[in-house]
Amino acid sequence: MPSDTLVFSQGQTATFTAQFVTMTGMAIDVPDATVEIYGTGGAIILSAVSMVHVTTGFYFYDYPIPNSLPVNTYTVRITGTVLGVPSAITQYLEVVLAGTPTSATLTQKKVELIAALETYIKCSQHIPVMNEVARRMQQNTTYQLSFPRWNLTNAEIRLNNETIYDGYTLNYDTGTIVFSSPRHSTDRLTASYNFRWFTQEEELRFLSDALSEINNEPGGYNSMTLDNVDDRFVGILMMGAVRNAIKALMFCLQFQQPQMVFGGKEGAKDAFTNFTTLKDNNEKQFNEQKIKSKKFAYPGIKVVSTPEFTLPGGRSRWFRYLYSTGI
Repeated sequence: MPSDTLVFSQGQTATFTAQFVTMTGMAIDVPDATVEIYGTGGAIILSAVSMVHVTTGFYFYDYPIPNSLPVNTYTVRITGTVLGVPSAITQYLEVVLAGTPTSATLTQKKVELIAALETYIKCSQHIPVMNEVARRMQQNTTYQLSFPRWNLTNAEIRLNNETIYDGYTLNYDTGTIVFSSPRHSTDRLTASYNFRWFTQEEELRFLSDALSEINNEPGGYNSMTLDNVDDRFVGILMMGAVRNAIKALMFCLQFQQPQMVFGGKEGAKDAFTNFTTLKDNNEKQFNEQKIKSKKFAYPGIKVVSTPEFTLPGGRSRWFRYLYSTGI
């Protein structure tokens, strides 16, 4: 889930998505995926409503923003129970005046493409972290974990080796734990959680850039968008989007914190080598398939031969003309 504020104008449809996984990273359906929206002072804008199921663990909800809803920033809360453990994330919806240009809303087609891409890169979107020691940040009340963008999961917070369920606020977007009262300086806080490497905006960018390459390939179907891409190109689109995701991941592996996921600098080197092979294979398939698919998009060409009478000796009237003019 993206942690940035979603900006929509009055009259547009805001789409919220959520993915539920187990702590180890397995996508899982939940019985109570819901979304609710609050205004200033906790005023209820949208009472808790069930989200729409797309595929295992993946849900969305379309909220048509009323033209009468005042311009403001609203709190969006998405909840669900994973293996008996309640989990929740908070997003923010900024509503601007009707007619104000904003990022395009997520359509049903885009949601389906994101869900499809998730099946190819799910290991990067379901990364388990076990028993990480949290860093104490300030006043013995705030603790920080290494990675943001936690999935809705059965995360476990342990204080001095004892699992705790209350007395703190957990921010899934930032990976921050804030206690209601200061902890002792000798307290040891650990967490097990599951996080996503890429934001939803990044996934859309991977898809959009791959589609641009398909559109630029000579042949028919040169003006497709993610909203109307022909089904025959979806498989090819995924090859290009996966390649883009791998390239982004490889770039991240040049830096210290992302290297931690692979066991440090040396482990990241091995991962980089493996990713290079995977990227090259996807790139090769993508380039080959987009060329083939666009060739078949050309209209058929037929050759029509018109019979023509000739003079004795087989020379046509056209040949006589060329001979007589000296051409």
